[in-house]
Amino acid sequence: MPSAASLPDGWRLVEAASLDSTNEEVLRLAEAGELEGLAVRADVQTAGRGRRGRAWASPKGNLYLSVLIDAVPQTAGQVGFAAGLAVAEAIDHAAGESQTSLRLKWPNDVLDDGAKVAGLLLEAVPGRDQVVVGIGVNLTPVEVDDAVYEVGDLSHLDITAHALGHAVCAAMAAWLATWRDQGFAPLRRAWLARAEGLESAVTVRLPNATLDGTFRGLAEDGALLLDQGAAGVQSVAAGDVFFPAGV
Repeated sequence: MPSAASLPDGWRLVEAASLDSTNEEVLRLAEAGELEGLAVRADVQTAGRGRRGRAWASPKGNLYLSVLIDAVPQTAGQVGFAAGLAVAEAIDHAAGESQTSLRLKWPNDVLDDGAKVAGLLLEAVPGRDQVVVGIGVNLTPVEVDDAVYEVGDLSHLDITAHALGHAVCAAMAAWLATWRDQGFAPLRRAWLARAEGLESAVTVRLPNATLDGTFRGLAEDGALLLDQGAAGVQSVAAGDVFFPAGV
């Protein structure tokens, strides 16, 4: 596993025993003028959260990491694809010879054997062209009373949060460099190669509607392409994706 000395140039990793939320801490530091490459990891979060304000269980032993990235609002969502790829690659690297079956679920989840083992939360920094990428990885079993999806963990792998945090930073820096040099296309190809449910039936829940169709891939901006048959292909920018049993 990469060591602390192997952080990418310009990246800084701050580690704390406990924080309310690593995303909140990075948001505070960003608003105070911090630059891209700041990463904050906590052993425990006392007020961790996921997408749509859902509580994120944050017991000791898991990875809670947030990273500050420069991105204009029009393309900030694409940073999430770089982060998802980075998390999957870092876990694969950490697993070594162990077998993993990691897949990526649109827009921001990492699955192992169909169960969610990692999630991402992107939040814009008010008044700045920056985004905070929050990353949570279940390295130990987690009990979630109101889980929206099946929850899994990577306790069968010998991975520490400290080491995985460094590996994620290194992989993310590499994918961000590719994104800035070549655009979204290479991220899109790599993400689709790991996509869960591609060309399968899915249900997408929006704030005010539920859509059923076939997951045909990603648009050039990262939106989900949902084929609704006679109704045509719809581009979905945000939503929660569910797979029928057996997918």
